[in-house]
Amino acid sequence: MRPPICAICRKDFRHNMESGGSVRFTRSAEEQVRWKALNKPGYVGHPPGLEWFCEKHLASAKAHRHLTWKEALPIIKALEKE
Repeated sequence: MRPPICAICRKDFRHNMESGGSVRFTRSAEEQVRWKALNKPGYVGHPPGLEWFCEKHLASAKAHRHLTWKEALPIIKALEKE
């Protein structure tokens, strides 16, 4: 699994886990295939559709978790600019 670094601003919060969290987005068809592979013995990797966010971006990410990550990313980035 990737370390807790915000997917939007790259803030690293490994040493203060209370300053962020993870969000699981809806998985695309491609991510569903990767998820099935992840559950096989010996597979190592970051779960598809799971991303880390700092406290600044976490609420927006949670509000868009019904989308796939690829759909949510431009929306969350646009909200950052407002």
